[in-house]
Amino acid sequence: MSNKVTKDGIEPLEDERQQRQASGSISNSPLRPDGNEPPTLEEEKAVIRKLDWHLMPMIFIIYSLSVLDRSNLGNAHVAGLDESIGLKGDQYSTLGTFFYVTYIIFQSASAGWKHFSAHVWVTCIVCSFATISAAQAAAQNYGGMIVLRLLLGATEAMYAGVPVYLSFFYPRDRVGFRQGIFLSGSALANAYGGALGYAIIQIKGSIAPWRILFLIEGLPTFIMAVVAWFNFPDDIASAKFLSEREKQVAKIMVSREQTADVDDHTGLRWRDYLAAFKDYRSYLTGLMYFGCNVSFASLPLFVPTIISQIGSFTRLQANGLSAPPYLLTFILMITTSFISDRVRLRGPFVSFFSIISAIGFLLLATTEAAAPRYLGVYLAITIFVSVAILLPWVSNTHNTESKRAGGYAIFAMLGQAGPLLGTNLFPSDEGPYYRKGSWVSFSFCLVVAVTSVFLSLLLHRENRELDSMRRDEEDGQGAQSFRYII
Repeated sequence: MSNKVTKDGIEPLEDERQQRQASGSISNSPLRPDGNEPPTLEEEKAVIRKLDWHLMPMIFIIYSLSVLDRSNLGNAHVAGLDESIGLKGDQYSTLGTFFYVTYIIFQSASAGWKHFSAHVWVTCIVCSFATISAAQAAAQNYGGMIVLRLLLGATEAMYAGVPVYLSFFYPRDRVGFRQGIFLSGSALANAYGGALGYAIIQIKGSIAPWRILFLIEGLPTFIMAVVAWFNFPDDIASAKFLSEREKQVAKIMVSREQTADVDDHTGLRWRDYLAAFKDYRSYLTGLMYFGCNVSFASLPLFVPTIISQIGSFTRLQANGLSAPPYLLTFILMITTSFISDRVRLRGPFVSFFSIISAIGFLLLATTEAAAPRYLGVYLAITIFVSVAILLPWVSNTHNTESKRAGGYAIFAMLGQAGPLLGTNLFPSDEGPYYRKGSWVSFSFCLVVAVTSVFLSLLLHRENRELDSMRRDEEDGQGAQSFRYII
């Protein structure tokens, strides 16, 4: 057996990998499994288009609805939730915190995307968070709302592992754009959520507007549970919309520069999964995600309040005016993810948008006039573009599917601890300018920028070491083709 590159984080289980390759259950060869020539560029593009049309709309819509269900608390707050159920002091802000308690705890459940059949996993999750979200309309007091927010956090955390699922279907230099599309569902949900919330608040009837809000935004999600059951493929082999030739092409693409379970997909390989916990890269990306979430998590809950207290807008107008900044961020996320894939760079984009966001929070912390503060909201929300680039950076940093699942679990658990701080940065008694929250968010944006530069330099150095080790190897195929995307 030849001595492969075994640098930590590249190929920790070489013997197992070679045994699985010999049996045909995995592949990292550039050739087709039947030994013929590789697929043409036209074939690859055709397969990517099919995957996009059949996977991305479902994934995007479900995530958009899940984010709408979690963030509509901000619109409900403006629509009279506090008065109806008797919230006092900081109880509203702590409702956001309770959601993230279980959202963090259940992040490791994202491994379910690897361990269970995807269509069953998704259907159960969607049914759960749709039921809980709609049930918020029936809340009568603070305690009942706490229970519902805890349950909502647990179920939505299970869907958050979509980036791992996408890495089973797309090559590593194309998955970033698709993960960006997935995550942009959050920005779009916050955009139309503000506009929808504004419209729903205008409804007059025997039911309080905030209760109607939860029902209208929660119940339609059940439709996507039915769609998921019949349309979510478990893996490439079970994708009914692909021909046998197209499945072979997809397997070849996803196996380039990494190890892929192309025929025996379901089931975690625990040694690979646990290897991610020994990899320092998992924690650096998690730290950046933490910084992003400290800055971003509070925004959907407090942007309407901040805008309404700028001085020029009513509370109802503020709901509508919270939409355009998210719409801009949605466009930036899609565009930046596409460019990042094409140039095969992650770190520079993370740094750039975290600095832009820092400038936005600086404006919120130091100005009082309406125009610069509203501009500050636009700039601050762009921190979410950094998150869109961090997701594929995690995927690109781990070479096997199970290790990517472990790396993403660490990334998500560390990152989602950020909202525990972020959702408490804007207490009502510090309005209308919320100086402390803006300064803290500004600081964490800078932490993200510095950490991304640091990780980029480390990965550049490790790529040079890998290149040097590779030149000493007789066999240049397989895991040795792996390089970090900086």
